[in-house]
Amino acid sequence: MSAASFDDLVSQSVTETISKILGTDTWKAIQFFFDTKIAAREPEAFAVLLDKMFGLTSKVLQKKIGENLLGKVGAAQPSSNLDFRQILHLAKGKFPINRTSGRLA
Repeated sequence: MSAASFDDLVSQSVTETISKILGTDTWKAIQFFFDTKIAAREPEAFAVLLDKMFGLTSKVLQKKIGENLLGKVGAAQPSSNLDFRQILHLAKGKFPINRTSGRLA
């Protein structure tokens, strides 16, 4: 896994997913509106920003970002409809222990 922290992994998932769904050029044009690291620290605020920017499409983006993130930590996709915050909480629980400190990232 190349991400140094859970925040980095979430940021990477956001960038990859939005680039894949909306296109790299679109992501480059809008990325300055986003602090992708806020997604891990304040998932509700990030979800609100996505809602404001994309309307109903936001739910699709949140779901796909969550699926990408869960895949990165090796977690099974949830069968129920979890919200963005719940998916991040689930993924963080599966995130590997930080090798340098021995504590959860």
